[in-house]
Amino acid sequence: MKRIYKILIGIFAVSITSVAAISIVWSYDTVRKIEATVNDNIKIYLNNEQKILTDTNGSKISPVIINGRTYLPLRAVAGLSGFEVEWDSYNQAVMLSTDKDETVVHEENTNEARELTLWHFNKDESPNIVKLFNEIHPDIKIALSVIPDKDQQYQNKLTAAIRAGSGAPDVFAVESAFAKKFVNMPNAYADLSEKAKNNVHNMIPYTIQVGTDNNGLLKALSFQGAPGALAFKKAAARKYLGTDDSTKITDMVSTPEKMLLAAKTLKEKSGGKVSLFPTFEEPLKMFIGGRSKSWVVNDKLTIDQKMLDFIDFAKTLRNNKYEASLDQWSPSWMSAIGSDEKALMWLCPYWGIPWIIGSNDVKSREGDRWGLAKPTYPYFWGGTWFGIYSKSDMQDIAWSFLKCITTDKDWMSNWAYDNQDFPNNLQVISEGAPEESNIMDTDLYKFYEPLLKDIKGTIQTKYDDTIENFYIDCMRSYLAGKIKTKNDMIKTFKDKVKTGLKDVTVE
Repeated sequence: MKRIYKILIGIFAVSITSVAAISIVWSYDTVRKIEATVNDNIKIYLNNEQKILTDTNGSKISPVIINGRTYLPLRAVAGLSGFEVEWDSYNQAVMLSTDKDETVVHEENTNEARELTLWHFNKDESPNIVKLFNEIHPDIKIALSVIPDKDQQYQNKLTAAIRAGSGAPDVFAVESAFAKKFVNMPNAYADLSEKAKNNVHNMIPYTIQVGTDNNGLLKALSFQGAPGALAFKKAAARKYLGTDDSTKITDMVSTPEKMLLAAKTLKEKSGGKVSLFPTFEEPLKMFIGGRSKSWVVNDKLTIDQKMLDFIDFAKTLRNNKYEASLDQWSPSWMSAIGSDEKALMWLCPYWGIPWIIGSNDVKSREGDRWGLAKPTYPYFWGGTWFGIYSKSDMQDIAWSFLKCITTDKDWMSNWAYDNQDFPNNLQVISEGAPEESNIMDTDLYKFYEPLLKDIKGTIQTKYDDTIENFYIDCMRSYLAGKIKTKNDMIKTFKDKVKTGLKDVTVE
């Protein structure tokens, strides 16, 4: 079992007191600027063996000297000690855990209960699903294995078991980024079309589309929705755009042309202090959702007009400093969320309210800081799907589990309330949220409900995650001036797809 240690910090470091001794120290209650000297000559030894410390990109890290003491980055030293490091921005805490590649197994109920094997990739979500399911079905024992998908570890292990024809679990989860890969994989999921035919009418349409294979067979179901919106800072909107009314802000971003006009006004009125977006990647997800064609059609790469339009749109954002040039999920991107200015808007799927806004803006729960606007183009972001292994000998019991978590109205209501989630149940959604969001000061079910019908799940393919990463990489180079022209950017993108996806034809 993974052990997790929490370190609450202001400023932290690793202090070297001798070659053999390493201790963690912190001495400040708030973040402060300090002066430090980098010393490239200091060598690091572990058990008399010299070690070269590197960052996540593989670049060498040198010690720094602060007030006569030598410091090293925590993540680099923790790696030498067998610890995995995660940053909890909401609690301002560093999470250290041991046995980072170890599979976590969580079992419920007694030895007399029937056992169903379940694989998942999310250690936070899956135990709660099992616990809530067993409150209704205590007779079904769940053997849960949680396998992190870092470097596609989960996907690779699952693929190997399916191809070998043995060792695969009765039920396994997939994330939206790789859902189509397993939905269309031979011998992976069983056909749920007949079992679920009386339930799909009450599910969000795009979730059914994502869970359906290329032959029209329903293979996976989701218990949650992840419809997208735009979150904006009310104070900055009032000050520089003259309103914080959701309807008026929605109109200001209803087309790419209006977005650029709003960005120009924002820049002029704020004196350049506030950009419309923190990064070009925020509007990108909307353009991807607005496509009429998939990335791959008849095994050929297809670049939808929306993606060609986005190249020009993003270039205009960057050239005019209408976006803050931050990297999505970077510390500066997260820090900007809590800033009163810096940028106005962030992508906000339903789960983003607690986990993007709430986790990075400690004042957000006081209310009246954030508002929601409808997206320029409908999109979804994230989500988990479940299906039954085609060769499982526990098909009926597996369906009992799947049916409960994806169709049971009470279960889904309780799950959504307890976990700040959006239920994949149109009846539950139509009845409204059990309480108003203290971050957005509104009934979130009522806000997101009208957006559901226009989200396109049919355009998703098993190649999307890979292709979109190629596209983003090329866009970064183009916006940074490393790729000089739009045509060169498109050519570079095509070359990446051609090299990286051998089964996709690139013309």
